[in-house]
Amino acid sequence: MSKHITAGARRVTNIVLGAITTVILVAALVALFIIPGPQSWTDSVATTDDAMDQTVSPTQAQTYCPAPMGLVDTGTYGDSEFQVSTGNLSTKARYASFGSVYSSTVSALGQEASSSDLTLKDNDLTDDADVKTGEQDVDSSRLMDTRMLQASAGTGSVGSIASWADTGDLKGVSAASCVATALSQSFLLAGSATGTTQQLIVANPSTKPTTVDLSIWGSKQSGKMALSTQSSLTIPAEGESSLDLAASVSDQDGLFVTVSSKETPIAAVVRTVVMDGLTSKGSDFALPLAASSNTSVVPSVNDSDAVTAYLFARSDTNTELSWITSHGLVHAKDVAIKAGQVQVVDLGSAPKEALGVMSTAEDKLSLSVKASRSGDDQQADFALMNAAAPAQFSAMSVPDDVAGTITVANASNAEQHITIHGFDAQGNAVASKDITLGANAAQSIAAKDFNEDDAQASIFMMEDESGKVGWSIRLTHDNLGDGKVAGLASVESVSLMPATAHVWARSNAAIVR
Repeated sequence: MSKHITAGARRVTNIVLGAITTVILVAALVALFIIPGPQSWTDSVATTDDAMDQTVSPTQAQTYCPAPMGLVDTGTYGDSEFQVSTGNLSTKARYASFGSVYSSTVSALGQEASSSDLTLKDNDLTDDADVKTGEQDVDSSRLMDTRMLQASAGTGSVGSIASWADTGDLKGVSAASCVATALSQSFLLAGSATGTTQQLIVANPSTKPTTVDLSIWGSKQSGKMALSTQSSLTIPAEGESSLDLAASVSDQDGLFVTVSSKETPIAAVVRTVVMDGLTSKGSDFALPLAASSNTSVVPSVNDSDAVTAYLFARSDTNTELSWITSHGLVHAKDVAIKAGQVQVVDLGSAPKEALGVMSTAEDKLSLSVKASRSGDDQQADFALMNAAAPAQFSAMSVPDDVAGTITVANASNAEQHITIHGFDAQGNAVASKDITLGANAAQSIAAKDFNEDDAQASIFMMEDESGKVGWSIRLTHDNLGDGKVAGLASVESVSLMPATAHVWARSNAAIVR
């Protein structure tokens, strides 16, 4: 009997002990999940403050080519002789892509594919030029979409438009290079006096609407100005909006304008038209400025041009303005610049040897130049020219029916060697010229000097290892009004260097614990 009881007690004890053990094991397992163990049980994780800097370059680029020169007010009220008119305005455009470009197309902004779309073509795939081209008459703005096989030096696209007329209120020649999109663009403008229209046009190529903020500085006082109109502008998706800057800040001799978008890259130009009563005093496109610099050069000034310089700096500084010639610099004026205020400098008539204007400043500044010429009956025309943006590879195109003169200007204190390649409208290589420029010296070459036999050069690319030589093309039109109408404009060079962005990354494996 006692043995039977002992065996039963042992079974009960085993069951109890098993239950207790199970409870302990379950509790231990739960504790492992909810209670962190000692640091000694885990591998230590090393962190570092070292940042990796990676440079990246996009292989797709969008540039905005503005609509032809136009008038803000084209109403038909009043007597016909007093109505504003664009006259017999004609506009042509030429586009080109260089290097490792897969495709480049030009289409109307915000519209679906249509017969007016243009795909640039390489008409001779067997040559070494690797240049695709296209040309067209234009009556509205265009968007140029370029896709590259790789982002490399000498690869990219350019485009330009030119408008001209010898009747109406836009007598003369106007021109513009196509503008790359960016989050912020700035302009240095020739004032907002009576009779001057400064029409800011902002394009938004993206599929989302955006709002841009406007900041304006004037010539009459320092500091940002309060605007008479709105200080922001809403741009529809794949569309454009405009604003009359002269109405926002009137009676200024010069304006510095910044257009900023927080998220969506935009492109902008300013159409400047000047009238004296019923007399046309000229028109041209003002384009975004390059980065400010201590040394700036504006090529394409000619003998007897009436020249006005516009300068803007963020801090008080002094600069020397000089005429740049084939043999160096000729002093023009010393200028004191007040921070946040546009300085307007009348340089008078350009001397015989002048090929451009150069600024040598203590601190960085922005520079633009207005060069004017007069025709008969008090008519006049002008070209608005920004300081050049030198690059190791850059290019320009010249539309049909206008004549071009290339000016290259060495912004450095050392001799420089460059090569300019000329291509015809089909992208075929026509001629190349090796040019040596002395320190702070310039040289001009007529575009027709690149012609060979029946091949006419209308597309140009420059190689400049130093990245110190700026250049542009001055445009005229033969026999406007039988030679009685003045007409001049300028096309800026466009960099063919890869656009770069820096990405920083910091390694910290602890974030995956």
